[in-house]
Amino acid sequence: MQGSISQAIALTIWGNAALREPPSFDEGDFYSSNRTFAFCEYVQFVDLRKTETTLEEVPYASDPVAWFRRIKDEGAYTLRLLYEPSSGEDVGNQKVPDSLLVAFVGGGGDWIIEAVKPAGSDYWAARWELGDRHREDSKIWRVTYGRVVADGPSAQAKAGASAEEIRQQLMAHLPEMAEFARAHYEERFARAFDVALACLVSPYPIEAPGRLAPKNVLPEIGAQLLDAVQAAWVFGGMGSWNDLAFGGEAQVQYEALSAELYRLLNTAIMAAANSSSRP
Repeated sequence: MQGSISQAIALTIWGNAALREPPSFDEGDFYSSNRTFAFCEYVQFVDLRKTETTLEEVPYASDPVAWFRRIKDEGAYTLRLLYEPSSGEDVGNQKVPDSLLVAFVGGGGDWIIEAVKPAGSDYWAARWELGDRHREDSKIWRVTYGRVVADGPSAQAKAGASAEEIRQQLMAHLPEMAEFARAHYEERFARAFDVALACLVSPYPIEAPGRLAPKNVLPEIGAQLLDAVQAAWVFGGMGSWNDLAFGGEAQVQYEALSAELYRLLNTAIMAAANSSSRP
């Protein structure tokens, strides 16, 4: 899974653990040890304020732990993760879908973190910029989350399908993905879809310890969805599912199956992350 998505998931779930009273984990080493920050030179947070001529970035928090503490001080009691698909990009006479655009930094739709407060919600969006690509420690990304909306209306009404409904949809779609992959001799992808299907019914979800979710924060179905997404996420660049091509009717089927898988996985990410949220 792309690092920007993994990081947004981790910030949401670990953030919800931090917003509990008392916090359900020791925040001290979260930023230094969590793998979603491993390749980041910094992860900072700014308040975006419009002036007459520009958009000013006012420092808000220097790192994720400082962000957890400040939004809590400002009354935030839970976080939710939201996804908005893009309208695609035109290449020639065709629209390039998000499932292909996600291979590029900033592509594939927008992920927003909603910080819910009694009087309204703040919305945070990330900007990833390439820094020094020759750093010996490989920390080449400079990440800034900007508060794009302050005290806005809650997005709770956009919750959509329940976690159980999404699980059932994935359980129906993943066998189709595996069948198509095997019919075209793509066994490694077929196995990935098989593993994802097994994750959806496993009584022992992994919950991605030490990375996307701390222990005992997600309910079982949230952990199952999160494990399944990580197993079935095949979208990327060279060598990924996106790198395949077929002719005729097979290509049409491949594109339709891929678009539906991408939609379902993004919906499952939201359901899994938001299962850590307080109502």
